[in-house]
Order: sequence, then structure tokens, then C-alpha cells
Amino acid sequence: MKIAKSLKSYLGNNVLHVRVVKFAVVGLSGVLVNMTVLFFFTEILRITYWVSGIIAIEISIIGNFILNDLWTWGDRAKKRFLQRFTQYHISVGLTAILFNWLLLIILTEVFNVYYLLSNLIGIIVGTVSNYILNDIWTFGKSSD
Repeated sequence: MKIAKSLKSYLGNNVLHVRVVKFAVVGLSGVLVNMTVLFFFTEILRITYWVSGIIAIEISIIGNFILNDLWTWGDRAKKRFLQRFTQYHISVGLTAILFNWLLLIILTEVFNVYYLLSNLIGIIVGTVSNYILNDIWTFGKSSD
């Protein structure tokens, strides 16, 4: 119950905040990169979609980190670059594996959903947890 209250308070203080809007813009650019890379590697290079999905996730993670680091959370006191990049990669990678990639595989293989739609659904599902992890952990105020 205490966790639910904390989450409700956190979301209430952050929804429609300018940082959320910036995060959404960066995220949208990441979706476009992810979907384009997934399509290119799968349809043009003829690599199986589940391998292409991993490549697409990785490329979009790196691009989104750079944009989020410079723009979305650019006003925060900075931890060391490698620390921020590692934490971002862990938090985004975790949500990408749990939601994006697994839903890509499950929806496509089990429910016969078109792989690009499965990928988009996975991205959407992982977005909220991705924002919260990054706001609190990756780009949280430095204790240095």
C-alpha cells in the first residue's frame, strides 16, 4: 500500500512536467530509429526479426541516452559519464528485454501478430517503467 501511495504521488508530481514531454519526444525519435532498424535488418538484410530486434533496441538505446543526457535531464548535476551510461543501459536494457523484446517474440510467435506491430506494443508497454527508472536512478541527483 505504501508503494502504491509513493507511486501515485510520484506520478502526480511528474505527469505533464516539461521533462516528461522531452522524454516523450526523445522516446518518439527512439521508436522511429528502432522500427526503421528492425525493418531494415529484417526485410533488407534478411536477418531474423528476433536478432534484428536486439540490434534495433541497442541502437535506439544509445541514441536515446545521448539525447536524454543532453536535453531531457541536461539540467541535473551530472554523475560521471560512464556511470550514467551504464545505469541508463541497465535500466533501459532491463525494460527493453522484459517488455519490448519478449513481447516482440511472444506476440509474433504465439499470437501471430505482425512483427513490427509486436515491437511497437512492446515499446509502448516499457515506456512508463523506463521513464521512472531513468528519472530516479540514472539521472537522479548526484550524491557526489
